[in-house]
Amino acid sequence: MEFVYETAPTRVVFGRGTVRTALPGEIDRLGASRVMVLTGKVHQSLAHTAVTPFADAVVSFFADAEEHVPAPVADRAVARARDARPDLLLSLGGGSATGTAKIVARDLRVPILAVPTTYAGSEATPVWGLTREGRKETGEDAAVRPRTVVLDPDLTDQLPRTLAVASGINALAHAVEAYWAPGANPISSAMADEAVRALAAGLRGVGPEGLARAQAPENALTDPVGVWAGTPTAAGEQLLYGAYLAGATLAAAGSGLHHKICHVLGGAFNLPHAALHAVVLPHVLALNAPAVPAVAGRIARALDADEAVSGLRGLAASVAAPRTLAQIGLHFRQLDEAVDRVSATLPIDNPRPVGKNEVRAVLTAAYGERAA
Repeated sequence: MEFVYETAPTRVVFGRGTVRTALPGEIDRLGASRVMVLTGKVHQSLAHTAVTPFADAVVSFFADAEEHVPAPVADRAVARARDARPDLLLSLGGGSATGTAKIVARDLRVPILAVPTTYAGSEATPVWGLTREGRKETGEDAAVRPRTVVLDPDLTDQLPRTLAVASGINALAHAVEAYWAPGANPISSAMADEAVRALAAGLRGVGPEGLARAQAPENALTDPVGVWAGTPTAAGEQLLYGAYLAGATLAAAGSGLHHKICHVLGGAFNLPHAALHAVVLPHVLALNAPAVPAVAGRIARALDADEAVSGLRGLAASVAAPRTLAQIGLHFRQLDEAVDRVSATLPIDNPRPVGKNEVRAVLTAAYGERAA
């Protein structure tokens, strides 16, 4: 056995109510006296409440974070930080808030304390990304990995059900691809086993009663918050625990075809990030499973299923995850462009050789019946 496993020091504080009970102490522990808060519009109120115990230390409040981190938004955040001269960035929100903080950290070398409100997992990685003129740019920099992460299931439990499901499967994608990513090793694969198990258990625990309400015709056009009472306690803890582990496996092993597809399509067509991962994952797994039967067996066992691909599809169906690219906003006329954009990034590291034909097969299957 021979492998390389590299990790970085990150302090993780996990528990219910930690944003209230532990966050002030973690700010002190990092010796911060000038804190810049980065969040999105939906979390402004929560962020203001969370920083009340150390409000005197807050020197700037940036609430314009957006999904896919558009370059103009990131540029404004960096400019704001240059003026405020913070010694700590506090990101509170989903991947958009964490991602915006990462660009500031990359450019100004200011540490991050992250409080995630979704299962994005980006708080566990040194990967940054932003979208410039429809193209997603990504890279790695140790400076963007948060120094401390506060994981509070009380926050993520309040996700709208549809977003909780998509975000949970997005996290699942991090763990699944980590089995065959360029830096895969026995330690990261063991972490992926546990991440898949926890995420599958959490997704199943979301509950059939909430699912029935969400699928009711009279609720089809309403705000999902109005038809979802919140993630059950045990399920929410498993989901957040699994999501962090999945992000850590991605950080250790790297990414491949699945993430390349999602980054390209998300940036080019402004598709919802978590839902896009949920749609694409079963099709990338179906492409690669025959080439890595031992890995497919591990995934099946972690899913408590007889077979990996059918087990993943069954799990997605049981929680009403988004199923097609058409469903999440890709137009049929854009399918050829999507194939061309992804194919332009080839070659790409993958257990099965990938050319334009394979890209077209994956995206056609993911688009849905009209493209078949």
